[in-house]
Amino acid sequence: MENLQKYITLISKNKDFQKLFAARLITLGGDWLLTVPLLGIIYDLTDNPFITSLVLVVQSAPLFILGSFGGYLADRYDRKKILAISEFLSGFVVLLILYAVTTENVVFILFSFGMLSVVGFSYMPTSDAALPNVVKKGNLAEANVIFFSSWGIMAGLGAGLGGYLTTVISRNMLFTIDFFSFLLSALIVFSIKKNLSEKAIEDQNKEDISYKDGLKYASSRKEIFSLIITKATFSISASGLLSMFTVLSYDIYQAGDYGTGLMFGARGMGALVGPIVIRYFFGSSDGRLLNTIGLTIMAWGLFYFFIPFTLSLYLTVLLLFLGHAGGGSQWAFSTYGLQVLTPDRLRGRIAGIDYSLYFFMNTISTLMIGYLAKVYGVLFVFKLFPALGFLFGFVWYLSTRNIWKNLDRN
Repeated sequence: MENLQKYITLISKNKDFQKLFAARLITLGGDWLLTVPLLGIIYDLTDNPFITSLVLVVQSAPLFILGSFGGYLADRYDRKKILAISEFLSGFVVLLILYAVTTENVVFILFSFGMLSVVGFSYMPTSDAALPNVVKKGNLAEANVIFFSSWGIMAGLGAGLGGYLTTVISRNMLFTIDFFSFLLSALIVFSIKKNLSEKAIEDQNKEDISYKDGLKYASSRKEIFSLIITKATFSISASGLLSMFTVLSYDIYQAGDYGTGLMFGARGMGALVGPIVIRYFFGSSDGRLLNTIGLTIMAWGLFYFFIPFTLSLYLTVLLLFLGHAGGGSQWAFSTYGLQVLTPDRLRGRIAGIDYSLYFFMNTISTLMIGYLAKVYGVLFVFKLFPALGFLFGFVWYLSTRNIWKNLDRN
């Protein structure tokens, strides 16, 4: 009941948290509103799983190249301005994507979608770094669960709407909605009253901290290093499968964008529900909560592994929901661990390193899985990579459980 009261207080009384959360909801909703239709557009134009996977490659590649620099900016400059500028620029790139789609030029479409990540490279590490500035430390775990739920809510609602709306409104209208969503998010960020960079800037004035200090800190703290590695390694198994949702929907279930939207939506809703439930049962201490990460990865691998053995779209939707209740919890709790274990002056850099490594592995995974799906078929990759994910979760759980036990003792 105490945790539930913290959730209610954060959502109902903390105005700046409400605004930061709302801005993130709208931003992620805009991203997912585009992703499902674009995957369908590219697959319609090419009928090629590998080229379709490039939609997510161009989305992730700029983030691994620039993500660490985004974290550096978050520690050096006004986080509120960084977030707002990122949103304004993203809105105008959406118009470029709209024009690219009208040309039906695959290279131009992929380039323009990649530009959305280029102009928004600093948003996620800056947003993560700003969160502890708007909530008290005692509420940070609950705030992070709610904050991460923004991804789950909008991956569900945004992706589902993206798949559905392509059947009832024009692409022009869909992209126009997305354009205004980014502008609205920027205005909400500007309305936040609290200084999102106060502690970081104070510490920078005392000591000039280089980017290398972030790398040194991450590598010298085994708990920080373990949390960064778990996201990156899990990404190898999980991330590339996302672009294959479209191939499953089109070729196996004959459900088109509607089926793709349902699958992305189930994945997002699992990521919303999972962290809340696991936090309720295992959140009595930081060490106990972080110790669940390996188990949640194993749960993801187990449920995803059964997807190729069912030919039912709706049973697949259920398996995706259950699987990503685990996968989403892994992300939420590892992000929370990095926040509470990292001083504010380095939080942006650590978040940037975390995102860069994650998106690097994301890019490798998407290219590899797209190629293997083209050669061996989409069902093959849904057997192999969840099995690898389950194995990684098991090894990670055994190798890190003493770290989290010691964390509680200290």
